[in-house]
Amino acid sequence: MAYSPIRIAGAGPSGLAAAIVLARAGRAVEVHEAKRDVGMRFIGDLQVIEAASESESVPDFLDRIGIERNFYFRPATWATFYDHRGTARTIRSGAPYGWFIRRGAEEGTLDRGLLAQARALGADVRFNSRLAPADADIVATGPAAPDGLAREMTWRTGDAERIDVFFNHKLSPGGYSYLFILDGIATFGCAIVADFKRIDDYFEHSLAEARRLHAFEIPAETRTGYSYMNFHLKATPNGARYVGEAAGFQDYLFGLGLRYALTSGWLAARSIVEGRDFDTSALAMKQETSLVNRFLYEAGGNFGLSMFVRQAARADDFHRYLSGWHEQRWWKRLLSPLVHRVWRHHGRCLHKPPEHWCRSRDTEMKVPPLGPVAGA
Repeated sequence: MAYSPIRIAGAGPSGLAAAIVLARAGRAVEVHEAKRDVGMRFIGDLQVIEAASESESVPDFLDRIGIERNFYFRPATWATFYDHRGTARTIRSGAPYGWFIRRGAEEGTLDRGLLAQARALGADVRFNSRLAPADADIVATGPAAPDGLAREMTWRTGDAERIDVFFNHKLSPGGYSYLFILDGIATFGCAIVADFKRIDDYFEHSLAEARRLHAFEIPAETRTGYSYMNFHLKATPNGARYVGEAAGFQDYLFGLGLRYALTSGWLAARSIVEGRDFDTSALAMKQETSLVNRFLYEAGGNFGLSMFVRQAARADDFHRYLSGWHEQRWWKRLLSPLVHRVWRHHGRCLHKPPEHWCRSRDTEMKVPPLGPVAGA
């Protein structure tokens, strides 16, 4: 039987994951990407595919959905966490709590790896080609509205390896900052969920504090960039299959969305191949839990973050401890409707699907004033 080509808008991880599944099933696939290459939002930076929200390991998950590892892929089993007082605590994990990958338009990144896999299977990936959502079978166009904002900087380095995460609502309101140094690549970033217009100030203050706690060299040649996450809860199906951040699929606790992106792309493709509904109810349940986790993360302030750092370090296995946060407990189900009411956006917003719940930016967490940069 002859089929019309399946048309996908966007060549991010969710769109390419869908293309790989469809092409492997023998379907003709067109992927339309508005930019000139994959990964143009990113700078070769280190990112994480989280491993604690599901019992299935990330390698097993990738094998199940048919994604090969032709990109940088390194397990995360340790880190150093810092609270707002600068107290450092080491966390360790038997099973990886995440896997580091790189993003961007260069060799070795997840983006280039997925592109190579899709093309090897026969998918037609077209750059500088914009496809309207109404004309697409799968919409994977990425985020439309910022529910979290990050500024990152990356560089080559010979420094010793580090995985440092800094939890301080004053320096990164609602978020955290981080320094990853692995295999000669360094990435420093500051992620926030409030006061977006001051992201550059938060980045500079967070960077100064990180260097005060642990001196590290930054060469003259670096790359910087901005990215933002998109979190909202879809109410009903709306025709086209929205996947990844275009559908608001993201873990709201730490803003990690790659596992959601790959899963939703796979689900969309399988729904076409098997001729069934695009069922994302399992992802929606995970998102509800992450919404409550986000509420607790912000409501606890720096005192709550200090408790989180202490408990994470005392745990025998950080993967197991973090998995507990992702469990869909009864009291989180009871708290979820309250969070919906407190944070609900009223009126128009920029998120793409027409029927959804999203957070009001008018009720952002209160942000304490920044002091002078340490050492300035």
